Amino acid sequence: MTERMFRIILGAGLLMLLYLSALNNNNELIKIYIGILLFEGITNWRIPIIVSKLRKQTVTSTLPELNTLHPIHARYRINFEAERAIRLALALVLMLPLILPFEILWIIPWFTASMLLLAGMSNICPMGLLFHWLGFK
Repeated sequence: MTERMFRIILGAGLLMLLYLSALNNNNELIKIYIGILLFEGITNWRIPIIVSKLRKQTVTSTLPELNTLHPIHARYRINFEAERAIRLALALVLMLPLILPFEILWIIPWFTASMLLLAGMSNICPMGLLFHWLGFK
C-alpha cells in the first residue's frame, strides 16, 4: 500500500466518520481516528508500511527527491519524517473543533477530509510539500 492510496482511504474514511458523527451527534469515532493518527505519528508504525511488510512489498516514496529540486535541500535540516509530521499535524487540526467552543470550527474537519482525499487522488499533498520545504525528511 502506498502513501497515496492511504491518503485516499484516510480522506474517505474521515468524510464517512464526519457524516456518521453528524447524524448521531457523537464524536467518539472521530476521537478514535485522531488516536490512530497520533499513534502513527508518534511511533512511526504507519499502516501502509505495516501492510506492505505483511505483503512483503517495498514502499516507494510518492514525492520527488527534493535534492534535485533546489540546492538548499541538499540535506535534510530536521531529522524527522514528513509523513510523521503530516499525521501529527492532521491530528492537531482535527482536535481544534473538539477542544475550542466556537461553532464555526465545524468546517475544519470537513476541509481536512476533502483535502486528504484530493491529495490522494492527485498525488500532490500541500502539507507534505510544506514539510519537505521546511527541511523534514
